[in-house]
Amino acid sequence: MKLHKRLLPLLSGTIALVLALSACGGPAGGQPSQAPSVQPTPAAPQYAQGFKTNTKAIDDLKQPCDQQGTLVSLEYETPAYAYDESVTLTKKVNIYLPYGYDESKDYNIVYLMHGGGENEDYWLVDQRFGQITCNVLDHMIQDGVCDPVLIVCPSYNVEGFTGEGEMNEELTSVFAKELRNNVVPAVEAVYPTYAKKDVSEANLIATRDHRAFAGFSMGSITTIHSAIMQNLDIFSYFGSYSGAKTDLDEFLAAVNSDQFKDYPIAFWFNGNGKGDISVDEHDEFAHGALEALSDRLTDGENFAWINMRDGTHSYGSWIVDLYNSLLVFFK
Repeated sequence: MKLHKRLLPLLSGTIALVLALSACGGPAGGQPSQAPSVQPTPAAPQYAQGFKTNTKAIDDLKQPCDQQGTLVSLEYETPAYAYDESVTLTKKVNIYLPYGYDESKDYNIVYLMHGGGENEDYWLVDQRFGQITCNVLDHMIQDGVCDPVLIVCPSYNVEGFTGEGEMNEELTSVFAKELRNNVVPAVEAVYPTYAKKDVSEANLIATRDHRAFAGFSMGSITTIHSAIMQNLDIFSYFGSYSGAKTDLDEFLAAVNSDQFKDYPIAFWFNGNGKGDISVDEHDEFAHGALEALSDRLTDGENFAWINMRDGTHSYGSWIVDLYNSLLVFFK
């Protein structure tokens, strides 16, 4: 196709005008046009506490230590709160006593709960994992990573309770009464904590900064339901490993109630893993609480969310969660 010579100047000018308008972004706004920007996914917080973020990070602590703690058990009586308070049950807790345990000293104390299908033996006595847990604790204390601490492993299980499925999850809330009225008084009347064997309610409240509660899976839910939502006045430190399953509005109503609104959360450690079945719901709940309680929780100061890149719903993740919790408990 041939263009008439008289049209060439006009066409050239039109092209030049179009190019000029394109270069300056057109007549609107006078700014260069740009493709819509894609916002990057926020990076994971960089915590100063040195949290471990993969399950292999503490493998060197899983071998026996020169300075080893000891294990004891303690029986106590409790009403069967889950089904009939007129029935009295005899239960036990397992307790880790650190190397060099001394009755004349005052110890911080962590109450550490198991998950579904397990019992009070899981963390410390179980043939699969008990020795590993004790080895990690021994090394942390020997290396000065954490102070000597008492670890107490109770159970929310109730002999004679026949609930299944969702009904069993009721135990994560019902345990609050047993924890407050029976477990803590039984243990701290015998072993040397900052309560100094005075287990009156007033003194347990006064010594809350030396008491923590943590657990995995249903034990994580128990941490939220029984410790934070119902016993925030006697516990200051919390660890939730792999799960929440809690209505956020109910949680906020509890912690903001007249009973608990004036009690600070010293630290709430949340641990999960990218391959964990509970990661999404736990993430949504924990960060929802962080946002809603911005006047009481600050990420990196008294709150942490660690999502281990190789983490799954398993002991290999939970022992690292326990390690991470002890980096910040009682500090």
